Amino acid sequence: MTAVCGASLFITSLDATAVNVALPALRTELSADAQQSAWIVDAYTLTLAVLLLLAGALGDRLGRRTMFRAGLLVFGAASLGCALVGSADQLIAVRVLQGCGAAMLGPNALSTLTTAIEDPVRRARAIGFWAGIFGLAAAVGPLIGGSLIDALGWRWIFLVNLPVVALVLAATVRVPETRGATARPLDPLGLVLGALAVSGVTELLVHGAHQGFGGATTVVCAVLALGAGAAFVTVERRRTHPVFPLALLRRPTFTAATLSAVLVFAVLAGFLFVSSVYWQQQRHASALETGLALLPATLAIAVVSPLSGRLIHRVGARRLLVGSGLLLALGAALLALAAGGEAYPPYAAGYLAVGLGIGLVNPPITNTAVTGLPPQQAGVASALATTSRQLGNTLGVAVLASAATGPHLDQRRAWLIALVLGLAVAALNAVAGRPHRSGPAAAAREPERAAAR
Repeated sequence: MTAVCGASLFITSLDATAVNVALPALRTELSADAQQSAWIVDAYTLTLAVLLLLAGALGDRLGRRTMFRAGLLVFGAASLGCALVGSADQLIAVRVLQGCGAAMLGPNALSTLTTAIEDPVRRARAIGFWAGIFGLAAAVGPLIGGSLIDALGWRWIFLVNLPVVALVLAATVRVPETRGATARPLDPLGLVLGALAVSGVTELLVHGAHQGFGGATTVVCAVLALGAGAAFVTVERRRTHPVFPLALLRRPTFTAATLSAVLVFAVLAGFLFVSSVYWQQQRHASALETGLALLPATLAIAVVSPLSGRLIHRVGARRLLVGSGLLLALGAALLALAAGGEAYPPYAAGYLAVGLGIGLVNPPITNTAVTGLPPQQAGVASALATTSRQLGNTLGVAVLASAATGPHLDQRRAWLIALVLGLAVAALNAVAGRPHRSGPAAAAREPERAAAR
C-alpha cells in the first residue's frame, strides 16, 4: 500500500522536475517566450495548489481510493495530451488538466497512509518514506528528463508517465477504500475565490517581470488578487466548514510550518528553473549534462528527506525547519557569489547546501499538517501540506525565475531573493517556538509546544 501511494507522488514530482530541464527545448520547438515558459510550469503547479483542498475533501466524502483512481486516469490522459501538442499555448492548457489529475492523487494517497497508521512513530516513518519518494523524484527527474530529451525528444518526458500510471492503477486493488467518519461539506465559493487570488498574484508577477508593471494588465491583476483575497478571508471566516480552516492559523507552529512550505518550495522551483536555463542557455550544456550538474542538490534531497522523517521525534520539527532555512540561505549566498564565474565547484557547494535545506523540510511540514485536523478530515489535512508546497512552487517561478530571466539572465538576483526567503524560514520557526507568556494557560499548551519542538 505504501509503495502504491508513494508512486503517485513520484510521477507527479518527476513530471515537475523534468519539465524544468525541458524548457530550453520547448522554447526552441514550440517558440515559447519567457512568459509562456513560466506558465508551462505554473499552469500545472497553480492548478494543483487551488484544487488540492477540494480533492482532499472529495476523497473524505466519496472514498480516497476512488479519487486516487480517477486522478490516475486524468493524469495519464493529460500526459498523453502534453506529448501531442503543437504550440506553447496548447501545452499550457493541457498542463492545467494534468494538474487536475495530480491534485486528485497527492492528498488522497497521503491521507490513506495517515489514517491506516495510528502509531505516531510509525506514521512519522511513513511520512519520511513519503518524503524520500519526493527526494528520489527530485534526484532522478533532471537525469531521466535530460536523458529522454537528448535521446528521444522532450515529448517523452510526458509519455514516460503512461506505463507508470498503468502499473499503479492495476496495483490499486491492494489499496483499501477509506472515507471520513462524517461527510465534510464542500466550499465551492471559497475554492473559486482562492483560485482567483492566487492566479491574480501569479499573473501579476510573471507579466510584470517580463513586460513591466505598468499598464492595464497590472491594474486588473492587482485588483483581482486583492479583491478575491479579501473576499476569501471574509467568506472563510463565516463558513462552518471552510475549504481552508483559518482557525489553524492561530497555532504559531502550524502557521510557521505552512509559510515555511511556501517559502522553501518557492526557492526549490526557482532554483530548478533558473539553473536549468543557466546551464543550457549560457553554458551550452545538454539536458543530461544539466541534470548531472544539479546532482549535488538532488542527491542531497533524496538522502536527507527520509532521514529527516526519523529525526522529527528526536530533534523536533521546529529545529529541523530552522536548520532548513539556514542551509537555504547559505546555499543561496554561495550561488550568488558563484554567479558569473566559470568554475563548477562553487556552484556544487551552493547546490549541496540548497539540497540539504530542502531535504530537511518536507517531513516536519507534512507531520505538522496531518496532525492539525481530526482523523475524519485527514484528506483536508494532507491537502493543506501539499497546497502550501504547490503555492510555493507557483510563486517561486513567478518571482525567482521571472526576476532572473528578464531580457537577460541574471541569476544573482534570484539567489539574493532566495537568501532572504531562507532567512525568513529560519526566523519564522525560531519565533514560533518561543513561549510568549507564563502561567496555567501556557502550561496547558506545553504538550503542543513540545510536539512542535
